[in-house]
Amino acid sequence: MLTDGSDVRLTEADAEGEAGRARGRSVLAGAFALLEVLADAEAELGLTEAARRAGLPKSTTHRLLEQLCGMGAAEHRIRGYGVGPMFGRLCEGRGRTHAWLRAAVGRPAVRLAKLSRSDVVVGVSSGSEVLVVATFAGHSARLPVLRPGTVLASPTPLVDVLFNGAEEALGSARAAGLSCAAAPIHAPDGRVVAALGVLGSCPAELARLRYLVVLAAGEAARELTGSPRVR
Repeated sequence: MLTDGSDVRLTEADAEGEAGRARGRSVLAGAFALLEVLADAEAELGLTEAARRAGLPKSTTHRLLEQLCGMGAAEHRIRGYGVGPMFGRLCEGRGRTHAWLRAAVGRPAVRLAKLSRSDVVVGVSSGSEVLVVATFAGHSARLPVLRPGTVLASPTPLVDVLFNGAEEALGSARAAGLSCAAAPIHAPDGRVVAALGVLGSCPAELARLRYLVVLAAGEAARELTGSPRVR
C-alpha cells in the first residue's frame, strides 16, 4: 500500500511524546525521592549521601537539589542540604486538612471509643500506604499504639477499605499484639476519603464490634455532608 509517510511521522511523534512523558515522570520521582530523604534525615545531608539514600546518580542529584533550592522546597545549608520553607508550608496545608477531618469524625469516633472500650484510629491514603491522622483513646484511657503520623503498609484493614473497596474489614493492624476492624468514610459524592478503625487485642471481640464500626463510619460520612472542603 502506498503512503506519503505521514503515518510514520505520526508514529515518531508519538514515540517522542511518550519518551518525554517518561522523562518527566522520572525527574518528578527523583525530586520526590530527594525530598523524602531530606525530610527523614536527622541533620542536613551532603550531596554524596543524599544521592546514595535517594538511589540517584550524583550529577542528577546535584541538578535536582539546585532546582529544588531555587523553588524553596530544599535549601543549601552550611553542612549540606535540608528541606526548605516551601516544604514546611505544604506540610502545614496538609495538617490543616487533617485538622478539618479530625473535627468532622471526632464525635462518632469518640462515641465508638467509649462504646467499644477500645482505641479508635482514622487514616487517609498516602501513596500506597495509610497515614494515621487521628487517634481516640477508649474507656481504659490507654494511649493508642498507632499515633498520628504513623504510616501503615499493607496488609491492614485500613488499607483494605481505602484501596481495595471493602465496606468493612478485620485483621492485623501491624501493631504489637493488636487487631483492627475498619470501615470506609465516604464523601457526599461516594468517594472514600478516610478509614475508621477500632483496635483491640482480641480478634473475636472486634468481629462483634464490626457493626458499631460501620455505624460510626456512616455517622462520620454524614458529618462530612455539609462541608464544602470535601473535594
